[in-house]
Amino acid sequence: MSGQAEHDEHQLPSPLHTFLQRLYRDPRYLLIGKAERFGRPRVAFIEACTILSSTGEVRGQALLNHEYFLEGRPDGERPHGEASLLDYFLSFHGEETRHLDDDDLIALRDESWQHYVRRNFAFQLGSYALARDDAEHNLAIVSLAEHSDAPEDLRWSFLRWWPWIARDRAIAQALWDLQHGDPEHAATELYRARRAIEQFGRRHAEQYGREETEGESLTATMCQHLDALTALLRQHLDLPACLEEQLDSAAARDDQAEVARLRAELVRRAMEEPT
Repeated sequence: MSGQAEHDEHQLPSPLHTFLQRLYRDPRYLLIGKAERFGRPRVAFIEACTILSSTGEVRGQALLNHEYFLEGRPDGERPHGEASLLDYFLSFHGEETRHLDDDDLIALRDESWQHYVRRNFAFQLGSYALARDDAEHNLAIVSLAEHSDAPEDLRWSFLRWWPWIARDRAIAQALWDLQHGDPEHAATELYRARRAIEQFGRRHAEQYGREETEGESLTATMCQHLDALTALLRQHLDLPACLEEQLDSAAARDDQAEVARLRAELVRRAMEEPT
């Protein structure tokens, strides 16, 4: 988990702050704030739980106080002595990494949910490196489930959320880049994520089509969110158009001279990047 100091999210222009608060405020969880106990930083929050009778009738609601650690696994547990359940499964080699039974998948889903909840809080707190790390953790869980020997429907129950997590990872990285003076990389992250999510949606259109009974698909919604954020960042923080976006635009116009120039520039920058 990154230990880098984070900027205060309230430094963002008000429209951006409002957009992020709307996007990352889950009504089931109310953020209280950061705390520190025994030298370990935590985030305190309240969870709203619905109380059901034995026959499934709603009896009321309860508000539960919780805390998550801001480093390592949110609940502080070390499954099988590893930093996370994901780390435990990735510690295997060969075909063993591909076998996941129902109990394994349930436990992985629980761990991914913890990282989802903390990721939302990280965005609200402006801790974008933490939000990025939590998103990358869950992307790795999705990949683990996807390449396991679990039945197809169970693998899809993880994979279907890839666009949501990919959106969050890109937004977190882009906001971190902007905080650290790299708007070009921020623009590239957002553009690549949108393109990848769009391609993912086309590739899995049949599976989403069986689930989406009305309204737009998950992938379309995630692309809309990225478009809205990109527009706000261009309006308020002068986010540039990245080279890849410019290249695609030039190709769409059939401007071959501009395409050649931009491709040469992309190659030049790639060769200058540290390995």
